[in-house]
Amino acid sequence: MMLNGRRVLLTGASRGFGAALAGALIEEGCDLVGVATHARGAVLACDVGDPAQVEALRRRIGPVDLLINNAAVILAPAPLVDIPHAEWERLFRVNVFGMVALCRAFVPDMNARSEGVVANLSSGWGRVAEGSQSPYCASKFAVEALSRALSEEVAPGVVVLAVNPGVVATGMLATCFPDDTSAYTPPEICAASFVRMLRAAAPSWNGRSVDVTDWD
Repeated sequence: MMLNGRRVLLTGASRGFGAALAGALIEEGCDLVGVATHARGAVLACDVGDPAQVEALRRRIGPVDLLINNAAVILAPAPLVDIPHAEWERLFRVNVFGMVALCRAFVPDMNARSEGVVANLSSGWGRVAEGSQSPYCASKFAVEALSRALSEEVAPGVVVLAVNPGVVATGMLATCFPDDTSAYTPPEICAASFVRMLRAAAPSWNGRSVDVTDWD
């Protein structure tokens, strides 16, 4: 996939891995639209869990060539039975329903053009479950399944991927491992690998689960 000049929509672009990926995509020559819950610099405000805000974003920016659903939240480790229902709802609103809203908004134009890439950020915890992280694991298992299902529905030439970025040293990771986050890969390194993965993406990849670490 040629990235130079491509219109890219990246959610969760204001911090952590998203901010690092935004910088890498701009360096690659992408026409980047970064969004986050709150506007910051060139990053636009859009609550991905609110379908009305997502639809307003679509009307504002028009079609995109590449949609990267990166926005996500995680909870502090706790047993399932100790996590309030409202916290489950808050996490799924961003991690799952946000991804759904963005795909509903931007995939139809990709289908009409028979061209485009959707990269839904998954996790190792979207393939192997971890005790004390049931909400996050459930949401990322959902990302894997929804990505696979959507890949069966898109037009030829459109590619839908579930992408595991690896274990990235971010604030989200510090929520789970506050004592040893620095031992993991810096977000800038993972972002560079992510860009290399995107360059290699092809229509035959549609429906794949991809590990960014394969492009380290």
